[in-house]
Order: sequence, then structure tokens, then C-alpha cells
Amino acid sequence: MKTTATDSAGFEPVRALGSLLAGLTVPWWVTGGWAIDLAVGHLTRDHTDVNVMMLERDEHALRGLPGVDIQLVAGGQPPGPWPAGRRLTAVPDPGPNPGPKGGPGRHAGDRLVVRGGHLPLPVEVIPAATAGAIWVYKKGSHVFTRPLADVTRYRQGIPFLAPEVVLLIKARPGLDRPGTDNDQRDFESALPTLNAEQRSWLKDAIERRPRPPRQHRWTADLAAGPHLPG
Repeated sequence: MKTTATDSAGFEPVRALGSLLAGLTVPWWVTGGWAIDLAVGHLTRDHTDVNVMMLERDEHALRGLPGVDIQLVAGGQPPGPWPAGRRLTAVPDPGPNPGPKGGPGRHAGDRLVVRGGHLPLPVEVIPAATAGAIWVYKKGSHVFTRPLADVTRYRQGIPFLAPEVVLLIKARPGLDRPGTDNDQRDFESALPTLNAEQRSWLKDAIERRPRPPRQHRWTADLAAGPHLPG
């Protein structure tokens, strides 16, 4: 686990989240664009929500959180009540299946949306699969694993997912959108902070993912960075 300092300006939404979840005895991680900002140390773009990863085995810890409304989003359906006894399931990312208008497919598994209390932004909770203390991410027919300790970072006590892991999840096949696309902006913001080992891992992981014949544009940028000694 790695801990770093930060300029705290603009991080009120993740600090409020940290206060809400401070009493939990199970792990959780900020992920998505906020995790990239935490890794960089300052805000790089606007955000409409905060993404949080929790292990699917630990979702019960969210029940009973004070002063918040929690709704379930299942299979891409509109948010609705989270029934008692309804467990969350981490659904594998299906891979490069076309989405609407030929766009990239998106993960449509279980999620929770948390609002209220002192949260400035809604929080989206995404369940993750594990095998013991190993993080497991399935993309099509490929399975990526890392020890949970290796994918965990901290900034001012806020746990967040390692940036190379966040970028793997964001690395949509054939990404060629302009810099206004949030995934591309997050990659460009995080790239200078990645060391040789992180770049090498991310490049190898992207190249292992199911993809169209065209090479993913990020691999060239990752290859141009520092390399591990052979």
C-alpha cells in the first residue's frame, strides 16, 4: 500500500465520502476519474459523481448507513429500491461488444447509487470480484488478478484504486475520441505519474484484452515512456 500527500482543494466530495464510510470495517476504494485525480494530487476535470469499488462479499456493510438513500441499479435498469436480502454481483466486463450507435459496450452489472447526508455528489458503488485477498477483473475471456494490497493507494487517508488498474478498466477497445472524452483525459493526466512498472503492466494488460484488430492508441504512449531494465 502506498500513501501520498495532496493539495486538498476541490476534494470535498471524496472527503465527505470518507467521513460517511469511516466506520466501515471492510475495504473500499475510490475509483474512476476521482482516483486519477487522487493519484495526480489535484483536480484535472469536473465530476458528476464519485465512483467507489467494494468487494461483492462486503456489500452488506452499506446497509444502515445513516442519513442516506441507497438505490439499486441492476442490469442497466433505472434506479430502484434495494430489497432486503438482495446481494450485489460483480458481472464480468463483456468486452468490445458494440453499444448504442456502434459505440463501445458498457458494464451493465449491479451498482448502488448513494445520495443524501453530507454528500456533495451522488456516489456510485460498483462491486468487484475477489479470490481471497486477490482482486479479480474479467474482461471477455481474459482474467486479470492482482493482490488487493498492490492495487490500493491512499491520499490523506482516502483509499483509491491504483491508477494503472483504473486505466485498464477505462481502456475501451479502439479508443480514438478527442481529449474532451473523460477516459482519454484521465489517461493523459495519469500518464506522467506512472512509473516504468505501472506502464509495463498496463500496456501488457491492454494488449491481452479482447479488442478489434486495430491497436489501442494508449499502447504507443505507454511504450514511449520509461522501460524496465531487461
